[in-house]
Amino acid sequence: MRGRRCSRGGQLASPSLKFAVATYERPTLHDNDFDFLAPVLRRRGAEVEAPAWSKASVDWEEFDLVLVSSTWDYHTRTDEFRAWLRKVDRLTTLRNPRKTIEWNLDKRYLIQLERAGVPTIPTIWTEPGNEDEIEATVAELGWSDVVIKPVVDLGAERLARVETTMVGRILRSLDEPAMAQPFLSAVEREGELSLIFIEGELSHALRKVPARGDFRVQSRYGASEERVEAPAEAVEIGRMALSEAPEVPLYGRVDLLADDQGDLRVLELELIEPNLYLAIHPPAADALAEAILALAG
Repeated sequence: MRGRRCSRGGQLASPSLKFAVATYERPTLHDNDFDFLAPVLRRRGAEVEAPAWSKASVDWEEFDLVLVSSTWDYHTRTDEFRAWLRKVDRLTTLRNPRKTIEWNLDKRYLIQLERAGVPTIPTIWTEPGNEDEIEATVAELGWSDVVIKPVVDLGAERLARVETTMVGRILRSLDEPAMAQPFLSAVEREGELSLIFIEGELSHALRKVPARGDFRVQSRYGASEERVEAPAEAVEIGRMALSEAPEVPLYGRVDLLADDQGDLRVLELELIEPNLYLAIHPPAADALAEAILALAG
């Protein structure tokens, strides 16, 4: 790790700090947050590069801090990604912290949130071999519309919305640990509420609304986003959820969804490589940059 110091308050970093904003090889999606964060860091006098996390030739020790930003293929090579996290953590400052990222890799962190009293969506956790049992349980619970996804996934890539009678078949096709939840129809009407936190404090909030006839809230599926004011209840839930992470995350997104009674529930915590929607609230890029400079100084 390069030993450097920097000053705060928008001053130049001196001598120059060098940051890596880790991405992935052969990207198919653009990291919009990089377009806002990198210029702010560079105006502060820092060097900023965007190397692929899996590229063997990268010397991570050259960087004062490595920010996990758009490593959007980690879910297809989880063991390699875990090894990379351990390596970088030995060589320099990694953010979010390694333990927090490892905790967030597997969606079973939601079990911890539920036990801590954080409102979450009812979930059945599955393992290969118990597909028929899970289908029967879903039927007993009266879940006519079910969402299934692997416990390690990204961007709704392998998410399925099915009827009860299809649950076993979908789980068998996944053949890996997965989760089943009741489909909450509010997502079609209201979308998801996302809260962006920087250093544990709320930065901004937005509502992600799916395209007509869809239920997925990712922009790649035609969803739209708009900035909103976060209700106090949502902020409190978000803080409760984040407090369960092993260490305070530098950045994070809490996605919430209303249940059939209108109560907000945590859908997911995004603490690895979330879209922070800096374009919706550009001052957040300044706040994140200042936090990064302070960590590296």
